[in-house]
Amino acid sequence: MKPYNCDNRPVGIFDSGLGGLTVVRAVQKALPHENIIYLGDTARVPYGNRSPETVRAFALDDVEFLRKWNVKAIVAACNTVSALALDTIRERIGGCPLTGVILPGAHAAISAKGKRIAVLGTRGTIDSKAYEIEILRENPSYFMQGIACPLFVPLAEEGITNGSIVQGVLELYLKPLKQTPPDIVLLGCTHYPLFREAIADYLPSTVTIIDSAHSTAAYLAQMLKENQMEASPEQAGFAQYYATDLTPGFDRIARRFLNASNTDSVTIRLASPFP
Repeated sequence: MKPYNCDNRPVGIFDSGLGGLTVVRAVQKALPHENIIYLGDTARVPYGNRSPETVRAFALDDVEFLRKWNVKAIVAACNTVSALALDTIRERIGGCPLTGVILPGAHAAISAKGKRIAVLGTRGTIDSKAYEIEILRENPSYFMQGIACPLFVPLAEEGITNGSIVQGVLELYLKPLKQTPPDIVLLGCTHYPLFREAIADYLPSTVTIIDSAHSTAAYLAQMLKENQMEASPEQAGFAQYYATDLTPGFDRIARRFLNASNTDSVTIRLASPFP
């Protein structure tokens, strides 16, 4: 019997590129009955080197595309948008439930055991101190450390997530953490879940690794439940993927982020051009 509050409208998820597909993957695992519309603004990636005003304008374009699909909730699977544009998006979408990736990741870190937290992210995310601000707002007694790991993004897109090259990059970025381990490592970029296993093997087993993609999926699940927007458990959820620019190899990258096999069909469609 279907629950009275079934809402089979899709969830909208967007990112500046395809990294947000790791959030899609986590949502599909946590909420297999939910339908998903994903948008990657690949024509204008990255957002991290844009002005706050431009980021907000781009984010509103992304949201307007998703709203054409009558989405019931929106996930900004982009750290830059999560840091700079959520309030602007809320003004546009009114009461539609919204989350970014920073708040769920920060709350997951706070819920974990320990007070020493290392945040791994892109230079833009680390420089913004978005995770630190959110965590220290909740409890100023935490010891925070931010480490920029820019080489993780191109390695993830090339499918190089283990082996000697990755070990060299881990040594380059994370050697201080190996020498003085934190209690918690927070993966603050949507590309970084692909390196979770390698990072876990490199650092002492006492370190708790938090993946903001999985934290965001859990946060979304709670948000849908609280708003009585869960999909019917009888439904097999679907996902449709869109990008604002298509180049050769996108399907290969998408399968990596979704952990799909080479035989799985992952079709990325071209989104309507933005203004």
